[in-house]
Amino acid sequence: MIKYRDNYEMICENWRKKSLDWDYEERYAALGLPGYVEGKMPITYYGTDYVIEASDGTIHEASDWNKELEFQTLMSIYHIFYYSRENPRNANIWIPFRDVKRAAPFAEAFQRQTLEPFAKAFDGKAEKLQAAGEKLGFLRLCQSDVGFQAMAFPCMPLQFLFWDGDDEFGAQTNILFDANITDFVHEETVVMIADQGVRRLIEAAELEVTQGVI
Repeated sequence: MIKYRDNYEMICENWRKKSLDWDYEERYAALGLPGYVEGKMPITYYGTDYVIEASDGTIHEASDWNKELEFQTLMSIYHIFYYSRENPRNANIWIPFRDVKRAAPFAEAFQRQTLEPFAKAFDGKAEKLQAAGEKLGFLRLCQSDVGFQAMAFPCMPLQFLFWDGDDEFGAQTNILFDANITDFVHEETVVMIADQGVRRLIEAAELEVTQGVI
């Protein structure tokens, strides 16, 4: 019997095996993902380049093949190929998480585990957020005190919005999604992808990742 270090490792292994039957060429075309090459397929996630090894379903960071990838990164990549619809298309309409299809039951947890840690991390540190977004190559937005549009995948834009606090009120944040994001991934995966964006901003700012961000 194979022994796994934890449940996360077992889940990753199950998804790796599941991926062996996927028609990646068809999914790359349907999702509009660039660079399909049979065998070793490139995929960009939040500006970092990864490679999917078709022969065994493993995923590696292109610049460091031996680096152990985070569970959330692996799941986000596997999920976009598994959960995406036949012909997914962005609506170019921006909505908050509570309005994402079928996401309402997770809205309270999203506020607590994603938006509040995002606000707490950058409260009084708007300049650090601006520098972090620029470092990651995110597109600056005029909405909010500091706002960015990021491409989680080349077909999946998200908007991260931040209003700094003052003596009376703490910082406030929001994350907006394309209205058709669940054409690309499961609604629970949306949470994971948003969390990963917040985490990368916090890490780029060299701040501590607070409890709640995956």
